Amino acid sequence: MSAPNRNRVAVVEPSPALRQGLKLLLEEGGEFAVTGVYADTASLTGEGRDFDIVLINPCLIGCFRRFAVRSLLPELPAETLVAAIVYGYVDAETLGSFDGALDIYDDGPKLTRKLQNMASTHRGHQTTSAEAGAELSDREKEILISVAKGMTNKEIADRHFISIHTVISHRKNITRKTGIKTISGLTLYAMFNNLISQEAE
Repeated sequence: MSAPNRNRVAVVEPSPALRQGLKLLLEEGGEFAVTGVYADTASLTGEGRDFDIVLINPCLIGCFRRFAVRSLLPELPAETLVAAIVYGYVDAETLGSFDGALDIYDDGPKLTRKLQNMASTHRGHQTTSAEAGAELSDREKEILISVAKGMTNKEIADRHFISIHTVISHRKNITRKTGIKTISGLTLYAMFNNLISQEAE
């Protein structure tokens, strides 16, 4: 019997003890219902369930794809919060591809507060960026390719005959639509979507 306004949470973590521990701690306060626990991302995607929040151990994601964590979970709606479960060192660039992070050394109330803060911040962001998850325009794809090739804003502006201000605007739109904030993440996104190859121009 879950309350209708409880956040539905999926925990994706290889350790059975951590999966169950997180489930118990998060459900203590009554605000979260852990409706799925999975050992890997393949199990999660195969389920096709509807979650409000997905907690993932970053170690489960291949090192070359960590910058684009959302590209691994394309069936998740843009409004689904994707947070990292952290219990060791994770570099800042990888953490930047998640909507937030939970430290397993926090107690239940602290985990709950962190998740509530992440959820409210994420929802606020989603309402201000209605295009999140939208398809990139042809021009945005051109700009993304230039970014992935390591070009500066000025070089991009010169190449496409637009102002630097317009380049910056396109880059903001690309970040908003893809959910990826780093150049390395955008480069991987471009490669995975066949916009560029690994070959030099």
